[in-house]
Amino acid sequence: MRLAKTLMLLAAPLALQAQATQVTIDPGMTREQVVQKLGQPLSSRNYGSFTYLLYRNGCEATCGMNDLVILDSNKVVDAIFRAPARRYTGNSSSPKMIRAEEAKRPGDKPAEKPPAKPSPKKPHS
Repeated sequence: MRLAKTLMLLAAPLALQAQATQVTIDPGMTREQVVQKLGQPLSSRNYGSFTYLLYRNGCEATCGMNDLVILDSNKVVDAIFRAPARRYTGNSSSPKMIRAEEAKRPGDKPAEKPPAKPSPKKPHS
């Protein structure tokens, strides 16, 4: 029990320090430099000279996407980050993320479910 408490006390500041550390990705960085800073991507896709690196950000369900780094000919040309500890110093093609409360307009009604379709009637035999 005492060991568990000691480990928790040691781990808490490390977790806070990791969250507070800002990781910066710059235009022109290579894939190797990106992986050195962000770790191995969740997945990677290639299309022609472009490479798309996807990273977990912890808000996939609410953000609707993973963090994304785009490389052209092995050089960073764009990045879209939703994780607060990640920053792209170039001009991101993505607009700034807004909270759900900001997206609502006055008078917006909650989305309604469409009416259920009646199931087809089977003829009695």
